[in-house]
Amino acid sequence: MRLENSELRAFRAVIEEGGFKRAAEALHISQSAVSQAVAGLEFKLEAPLVQRGKELRLTDVGRRLFEHAVDVLRDEQQTLEDILQLKQGKTETLSLALSASLNRFYAPELISAYYRENPRTTMKVSEMPSRSIISAVLSGSAELGLGPFQKDMAPFHTVPLYRDSRHLVVSPKHARYEDMINGDERALKLTPLIASALDNPDMRPSIQRLRDQFSSVWEVSSLSLRIYMVAEGMGVTFIDRKLLEEHPSCADFRIMDDVSFGRIDKQVGIYYRARSTLSDSGTNFIALCKRFWKL
Repeated sequence: MRLENSELRAFRAVIEEGGFKRAAEALHISQSAVSQAVAGLEFKLEAPLVQRGKELRLTDVGRRLFEHAVDVLRDEQQTLEDILQLKQGKTETLSLALSASLNRFYAPELISAYYRENPRTTMKVSEMPSRSIISAVLSGSAELGLGPFQKDMAPFHTVPLYRDSRHLVVSPKHARYEDMINGDERALKLTPLIASALDNPDMRPSIQRLRDQFSSVWEVSSLSLRIYMVAEGMGVTFIDRKLLEEHPSCADFRIMDDVSFGRIDKQVGIYYRARSTLSDSGTNFIALCKRFWKL
């Protein structure tokens, strides 16, 4: 059994227009054609769809079929519009490269809001370390980069969104906890720094200067494992402020901002190639971000 869209369209019009005559006028077909379409559906389903009288009333079967008709015909219309967009070359893909922190705390809400406003734009979203975001935008594999600004942003147009900071933290379980929270940098220098393996000192000299403050550096790419190791008193690490505020495993960590190298401030925002022309999708996403951060 096959329900034709033309039959569903006639049936929906009968209900929405309130009668067979008005449905025929809305569809620009004869009233008999509308009646035949509805009768054909009733024959196939072996059940009446409407109770005829002074006022049309849907039966239970009719009510369920009406819901189906609305869904099917809406999908048909959307498909036709999408095909038209494709034929006219108007469908766009927005490619984003963003940092782990942005992905964790902001991306779900941003992507949902963008989709609601731009349902026909396809998206490619990649999480990567800061240095890789730079490379992705320069190479053109990502139109927009979202993450901390680096020292040299000359090749890019930049849109600052908010300021963030990373903090050196220690757990009360650490053997030198009291010395470190009292600002004893000698105690810190005897402690391993548990650092992200994604922070490449060859690419970012400032990272190497920080690492030189500690007796040894353990490189751990997993954020959850770094947090666990610090919580167990195995070393210290740098963690974003927002993560410290919201991650339950960080609740007991002590921030050591009094240490001369205990805080790293950074500007976070959007950037794209200086000599490129933004797509409409990219322009719309930047506008959304400005509204999101109330800029």
